[in-house]
Amino acid sequence: MTSLLFSSRSFSLIMTRFFSFPTPLLLLLSFHAQITFGLSEPTKRSHALADSINAIGQQYDHSFDSLRQEYATWQYHKQDLLENPYYFPLFAAPTFYDFPIKNRIGGLASRQEDSFTPEVISEVEEVLLDTYAFHPELIYYRQKEFAPSPLSPSPQQKSVETEKKALASPQIPPTQKEEFEDPDSFELFVRRPNFWKFRGNFSLQFMQYHVSDNWHKGGENHNSLLASLNFEANYDNKQKVTFNNKWEMKLGFQTSNSDTQHRYKTNTDLLRMTNKFGLRATKRWYYTLMLQSWTQFYPGHKTNDPKVHSDFMSPFESVFSIGMDYKYSRKNFEIIATISPIATNFKYVDRLHLAPRYGVDKEKHSKIDLGSTLTVNTKWNITKDIHWSSRLYYFSSYKRVQAEWENSFSLKVNKYLSSKLFLYPRFDDGAKRKKGVSYFQFNEYLSVGLDLSF
Repeated sequence: MTSLLFSSRSFSLIMTRFFSFPTPLLLLLSFHAQITFGLSEPTKRSHALADSINAIGQQYDHSFDSLRQEYATWQYHKQDLLENPYYFPLFAAPTFYDFPIKNRIGGLASRQEDSFTPEVISEVEEVLLDTYAFHPELIYYRQKEFAPSPLSPSPQQKSVETEKKALASPQIPPTQKEEFEDPDSFELFVRRPNFWKFRGNFSLQFMQYHVSDNWHKGGENHNSLLASLNFEANYDNKQKVTFNNKWEMKLGFQTSNSDTQHRYKTNTDLLRMTNKFGLRATKRWYYTLMLQSWTQFYPGHKTNDPKVHSDFMSPFESVFSIGMDYKYSRKNFEIIATISPIATNFKYVDRLHLAPRYGVDKEKHSKIDLGSTLTVNTKWNITKDIHWSSRLYYFSSYKRVQAEWENSFSLKVNKYLSSKLFLYPRFDDGAKRKKGVSYFQFNEYLSVGLDLSF
C-alpha cells in the first residue's frame, strides 16, 4: 500500500512539472518545423521565432534542473517522505535494480564522474547495495521484470500515453500463497541436558625410585615400571547439586639384585576412591558430604624379608566427613578445599599380625577415630607443557595426627609421552615405629613414559 501511494503521488508531481508548458511548446515546435522545411515565412521573422523557441526551451530545461535540484537537496520533515521520487526503490517491492551496481562500478578512476550526483541517491544506493550483499533472501524481483514495453522504431511517433505507461508503477505479480504443514504432523524431540562429565588418564612409566628406610609400606631405592589409571565422573546441574567421583589406581613393580627371596615386589600400590556430594550455599561455598576410601592391590615386602608388611585390605581406611567445600578457579589454576569439623576415620586390617603396625589394637581388626579433616586439591598449568597437581590430606583425632601431601609434576614431551616427578611427604604418629626413627616419611620417584588423557 505504501509503495502504491508513493508511486501515484510522486509520479503525478513529476508529470505535472513535465507538461507545465504543453500548448506553447507544441505551437513553437510547429513554427520551427515550418521554418526548417522552407515555408514562406520571411527570414528575419524566422530568426526571431527561432530565438524565442530557444529561450522557451532553455526556460523549460531550467525548470527540470530546478526540480532535480529541489529533490537532490530535499530534507525530511516527517510529512513529505513519500513526495521525493528518489526514495521510490526503498518503498516499492523488493527489487534488484541495476543503477546502484552501475554507479558503483562507474565510480572507478577510469570513468568521468557526473557533474551532478544527488546526495540522496548515494544514500539510497548504499542501502540497496547493503541489502543485496548481506540479505539477498529479501529480494524477490529484478528490474528487468518491470521494464517498459518496447517503443516504436520511429521516435516521432511517441505519444504522451506511451510515456505514461513507461513511467507507471510496476505491476507486481501476485505471490503464491505458502502452504504450511499441520502442526500436528511435526515431531517434537525434547533432549534433556547431560550434567555428567567424564574424563580419565592412563600412564605407563619407567622410573627411578627413592624411599626412606622407615617407609610404612616398605621398599628400597631402585628402577622400576609403574602403571596408573585415573577416572572421574562428575555431576553438576548448574544450580545447587554437585556429585563428584574419582577413582585412582597405581601399581608399580621393581626387581632388585639384592633381593634373593623375591623375584619382583611392589613399590607403589594404591587403590583409592573419593565420593563427594555438595549443595551450593554461595557462589564458591558448598555444604559437603565426603567419603574417602583407600587400600592396595598386592602384598608388600621388604628386601630379603619373607614377611608381608601390607596387603589388600591390610590396611583399609575410610573417612566420612561433613563440612564445607570452597572452590576457586581461574584460567590455569584451580583449588578445592574441603573443611570438615566432623569426621569419622574407620581403619580395618584384615591380617591380624599387621594390626599394631597400623595403630589398631592387638588381636583386633578395626578401629574408629572421631576428629576433623582438611583436604585440599590443587591443579595448576604452570605453562602449556608443565602441570602440577597436589593433594593435601590432614586428619586429627585429637590423640593422633595423620598428614599426607602428594605432589605430581608432569612435563609433557608430546601428545603421548611425558615425564613425571612425584614427591610424597607423610606424617603419622599413630603408626608403630622403631626406636629412634621419626614419624616423618618420604616417597619420591622420577619417571618417563606413555601418558594418555581421555
